[in-house]
Amino acid sequence: MSLEATIIDLVTTNKSIARYGDAEFNVVMKKANPNYQAHDELLSQRLLEVLQSDLDNFMVAIPGPFYSMKGERMPIKYFWYTYINKNGKELFAYFNKKKVYGNAGITRFYLGQSDKRVSYKIAKLLKQLWDKKDLLLIEGELSRMGVGNDLFDNANSIKRLLCPSKNAFNSYDAILEASIAHGKDKVILIALGPTASVLSYDLAKLGYKALDVGHIDVEYMWMLMKAERVMPIKGRYVSETRDEEDYEIPEPYNTIYQESIVGKVGL
Repeated sequence: MSLEATIIDLVTTNKSIARYGDAEFNVVMKKANPNYQAHDELLSQRLLEVLQSDLDNFMVAIPGPFYSMKGERMPIKYFWYTYINKNGKELFAYFNKKKVYGNAGITRFYLGQSDKRVSYKIAKLLKQLWDKKDLLLIEGELSRMGVGNDLFDNANSIKRLLCPSKNAFNSYDAILEASIAHGKDKVILIALGPTASVLSYDLAKLGYKALDVGHIDVEYMWMLMKAERVMPIKGRYVSETRDEEDYEIPEPYNTIYQESIVGKVGL
């Protein structure tokens, strides 16, 4: 699916979504793990289960470059050409050739896009997902989605469940339990690495609307900053940069942020 079609499908239905990128695929193939999640055999098994799932209210999304490189900047094209040449034969065996997959790039809408007008269009569309809705944000303790920007300004309310920034899957059962307790009648947005893919699936099976939106806030901040490369962001942990940053949240954002926290798991 295109970026636009993926978002519109999520806006107009009760579907949840899990997004797969190179980090999730590497865990499935047991080839590597992201720097924020140690190897876990169960996580690998669960990610494969979700990838091959077929629920009416659940969308599996994979990278757009698996279908077409059109619109991607050259470094992104190079990355995916290289990745597919190396892993494609093994990876594609996991896919259902008759299934239509969502586009995982919906939350990677800025840095990789050659036409930044598309980026602003996608950001505007994404905001429809939570327009006038009550939100539960399930995120790493330093992700701080929406703090200091207007990404969720059109939501009715925001509550947060804070989880470990690293090795979140180690606390999976407790995170799922807390998500169920706090997510009733809410749109649940999850930014928690590969754990988010599994969590969105398990919540969808229970009737919740859970969206794996990892990286959405970082890309939105880069768009506001008009960044041309991966950059650290003040007050946030950004997994793709090793640069040290200040994690203090300035007022008045800190008070609002602290008041939105309804629970902490594994911390």
